[in-house]
Amino acid sequence: MNQPVPVTGQLVDFCVEARRASLDQDVTHRAVNAFVDTVGVAVAGAHEPVVTAMHSALRLTAGAGAATVLGTGRRVDAHGAAVVNAVAGHAMDFDDHLSDVNGHPSVVLVPPVLALGEELGLPGEHLLRAYVIGHQVMCAVSAALPVRAHWTAGWHATETVGVLGVAAAAGTLLQLTTSEMHHAFGIAASMAAGSRQNCGFSVKPVHAGMAAGNGILAARLAAAGVDADPHQLEAPLGYFAVFGKDPDLTAVAPVLKERWTLSTRGLNVKAFPACYAVHPAGEAALEIRGRGLDPDSVTDVTVTVQPTGLTGPIHHAPVTADQARFSMEYTVAAALADGRLTAGSFDDAQVTRPALRRLMATVRTAEAAAPPFGPPDFTRWYATVEVTTSDGAQHRARRGMPHGSAHDPLSDEELDTKFLDCLRSPGSVFDGQALLAALRDLPSARDTAQLLGPARSRTAPTL
Repeated sequence: MNQPVPVTGQLVDFCVEARRASLDQDVTHRAVNAFVDTVGVAVAGAHEPVVTAMHSALRLTAGAGAATVLGTGRRVDAHGAAVVNAVAGHAMDFDDHLSDVNGHPSVVLVPPVLALGEELGLPGEHLLRAYVIGHQVMCAVSAALPVRAHWTAGWHATETVGVLGVAAAAGTLLQLTTSEMHHAFGIAASMAAGSRQNCGFSVKPVHAGMAAGNGILAARLAAAGVDADPHQLEAPLGYFAVFGKDPDLTAVAPVLKERWTLSTRGLNVKAFPACYAVHPAGEAALEIRGRGLDPDSVTDVTVTVQPTGLTGPIHHAPVTADQARFSMEYTVAAALADGRLTAGSFDDAQVTRPALRRLMATVRTAEAAAPPFGPPDFTRWYATVEVTTSDGAQHRARRGMPHGSAHDPLSDEELDTKFLDCLRSPGSVFDGQALLAALRDLPSARDTAQLLGPARSRTAPTL
């Protein structure tokens, strides 16, 4: 009988060894950008209804800890801050995405890393290293599942994979022993959950909060002596047996040997707040609209994407903004109608506009192994949009991975602009420029206990 690949041990060894590794300039820069983007979108989403509900449900006590809640500027315990800030960061679906994980790594990693860093008064370099380690663990686990089949089966990898990444990052900051790290992964595996059926509903951002909070909890429980099967991930009834579909556990080791996956695989940063799968088609539709198209003349729209490209956008006739973020039909119709896709495009009042709903009804979607026009090859994703107007004219455009993707990243200036736009959201308690400067200076910060304090311009009312 073949012995299972010791995946849990491989992940533990990687985490323990990586604590002593230095980060080069490239990966440090990428990690800082991840903090900038995630904190920005979390501030923008901090007053969404689901975040207000989370405050009420958790009954957080101000002054009971050292970690900052981004919506209020108040200090609570690290676990509570991590949960609320992760929910806020995912509330608008404006946070980054990673194709290799088929989910959202930074929104589950940055809030707990930042909260623990504040609580423990750690140097900024430690926070960045913990984030990079968590990113790599998420990539390795995703490769073995494999994550696309896991996603197609209905699991939301942001939480199911994310909780293991957070356990790795939190265990790094808490300096868990090798034995404790084994248990932390085993405990985190028992906390993995998250159904994609809830995409388009307000519970979906809670998945990010659960991953962030449960990853911290798993590490703390391990430090307190709670044990789990030290071979949990590869065991017959373990994580990969439960969540995988024909998993390949040999895929873990090669990913862990990369230095670092944040550099080799990167992140996809969003230009507008919606499921990343709709972004290429949205860009193509914007190109067509920019040529002078009259949206009232549109009679038929066909959107074609790569195989499995429609598994994420599950709402075909959305009636709320949350559903519209997961609708190919809505995104393309909104782009054609308005000539722009912004945070304001995904608002309940926008979704119910009669003219937009008429246009949305003309949109048909399909998947195809090869694009219907242009070169047959593409990198990862493609989207084509073909529009027919009442005079019989046809308009078409094609896009690959959008600007902001790992293949075409935003410049620092573009990312800073997005951040400052997010900080102008109503209710923000931070000075945008001051907070941006603090985050950009994270690599040299000696003590992150007061990292966010000087950037607070006021204290918001209790949520």
